[in-house]
Amino acid sequence: MSTKTWNLELVRAREAMALMPTRPGTDGEIAWGEVEIALIDTGYTEHSVFGPWNDGRSENLRVEDGVNFIEMGQRPKDPLDYKGTPGHGTRIGSVLCGDLPGTLTGVAPGVPTIPYRAINHVVIASKKARKRIASAIRHAVDVNSAEIISMSLGFPLLSPFSQRHLGVAVDHAYEAGVIVVAAGGQIIDSVTYPGKFARTIGVGGVRPDKNVWFRYEMGIAKRAIDIWAPADEIRRANSVPRDGEVVEAPYERGDGTSYATAHVAGAAAMWLGLRGEKIDDFYPEPWQRVEAFRKLLADTSHDVAGDYWPDHKKGILDIAALLRADLPSPDTLKIEKRLAAKEIF
Repeated sequence: MSTKTWNLELVRAREAMALMPTRPGTDGEIAWGEVEIALIDTGYTEHSVFGPWNDGRSENLRVEDGVNFIEMGQRPKDPLDYKGTPGHGTRIGSVLCGDLPGTLTGVAPGVPTIPYRAINHVVIASKKARKRIASAIRHAVDVNSAEIISMSLGFPLLSPFSQRHLGVAVDHAYEAGVIVVAAGGQIIDSVTYPGKFARTIGVGGVRPDKNVWFRYEMGIAKRAIDIWAPADEIRRANSVPRDGEVVEAPYERGDGTSYATAHVAGAAAMWLGLRGEKIDDFYPEPWQRVEAFRKLLADTSHDVAGDYWPDHKKGILDIAALLRADLPSPDTLKIEKRLAAKEIF
């Protein structure tokens, strides 16, 4: 595997792209239909990896549909002028939807992505941050009708009161049929919320050798991690502040389940982009599309290497196999009854 694109090769992202419908009159540009991903993070920067910018607008990043829950009334642009994880939204977005041929293309290049600025730090330790994330989830569901929500953020320990706003929002998304993809985290050996909620798609990370990138306490991991995806030495774009302006930084590599999450969110976009009309007709209940995706992720995955992960029912993401798989019968799917609003473990 190429060191630059090992992650895309491992999940067979380019083979999956070849299965996608394309827009007439373009050089293989994917026709995404109505699929949109809500990326809840630190916001965006006007980086060329997101395609040409015209008067602060990008065809790929739906910046006018996004919301800034920190600097209210402004676009969800990342100012990069704070302590925390500035530029994180740009880095994750580049792996998710980046589309700069010859330089960097993401897992799902050009998929319409709505950026939300809800955090300054991916470790969501404060109640204010969690409330902002909950508000962003609700806006993505109720206003933008996003099909997928991607959250590369989290915190491992929450009290019933601490997680209330976040849990209620996750329940709302699940019941609306929105696929919520969330990072497993790597702060301590416990999966982080909201990825720990049973109604999200919890994502762990692997290295190029298919071994896990971070080992969680096994009992929590078996319950919360639904799929594994690349999390080590991921090539990504970045922006930095310089002389009072935001400029593009050299392309480098990043680590963490934040990047694994972007891979799974991109896979969800491809699945819905290819099979969306049939999915809508096939599943009468909105939650069934979430559970169908969860089941197919596991059924089409390949084994994690090493001695840590014995659960071969939940392996490493394989997007090409996911897209080729038949949809599971509605009768085989079960609603996840564990409400996120009440789920503490």
